[in-house]
Amino acid sequence: MISSVFGKTKPVNYILVLCFLTLLYACALFLRFNREISLETLPMDVLGISALLLSVLLVNFIVQRNQLTGSHSYTSYFFALLVLLFPESLLDRHALVANLFLLLAMRRLISLKSLRNVKAKIFDGALWILVGSLLVDWVLLFMLLPWIYVYFYEPRNLRNWLNPLAAVAVVGLIGAAVAFLAGIPDFIGTHYRLRWEGTVEYWAQWRNAAKLGSYILVVLIAGFTAFLKLGKAGHGRIVVMRLLAISLLVGIGVVLLRSGMRGSPIVLTFFPAAVFLSKYIESVRKEKIREGLLIGALLICLAVFSGEWLLA
Repeated sequence: MISSVFGKTKPVNYILVLCFLTLLYACALFLRFNREISLETLPMDVLGISALLLSVLLVNFIVQRNQLTGSHSYTSYFFALLVLLFPESLLDRHALVANLFLLLAMRRLISLKSLRNVKAKIFDGALWILVGSLLVDWVLLFMLLPWIYVYFYEPRNLRNWLNPLAAVAVVGLIGAAVAFLAGIPDFIGTHYRLRWEGTVEYWAQWRNAAKLGSYILVVLIAGFTAFLKLGKAGHGRIVVMRLLAISLLVGIGVVLLRSGMRGSPIVLTFFPAAVFLSKYIESVRKEKIREGLLIGALLICLAVFSGEWLLA
């Protein structure tokens, strides 16, 4: 049933995912994490769910426009399941918005494979990453991506290597000016502390470490399988998958550095993880096995969500 619904790119698939995430957002915040509804927090809550829903639409756009997977909606399905598996990511609204900016950056960087408007795409990609880092300082680690993309696609042009630095100058100057006008002239210096912000209590809970470890293991296996299946594919697709793998590893690094009891930026890893999981499901030829895997993933995520809620 699930494979027949999400095995095609229909508008109803996106509506189902968006409705599910909206319900999950309200359920997780106000029931599981016992958040109170107030006029003070309502704008940030609306901003968080808006960023999450826009991220799903942007993920589908990137995947379909660049043909990262076949013509199906498994990527949005797995993106929603990952949110269900890690509801604590909904507490970090700064990370939800930063992830939207990061996806805008990935949209530009992945499209570099066409080798058109290379300089503009590198600049835009670096610019969006820097904007995201204004919300989550460790997102600055993703600035490795523009230079890595330059290395893979057009390393001989010196201007391409300098474009990310131009983006740094633009965001730095505009950010400093806005901070000065807002009465916080030392914002840039105090914001980019780049120090470990995780809490020992969070990682000391065995279920947090076990869940993250299992997630990383499953995604890495799916990614490895995807690479094996791409053996006969074109060089361009293999390069894109490598770059997504690098993005996943950087995201995991940010998660380890910033996760705590009040939220986790693990949403930054959901896009490459959902692509790898989709590629794995895509490689399963037998429909019954594919259906079993999709249903099994849903049941596991529901069981983990419910179990953690009862044990909380």
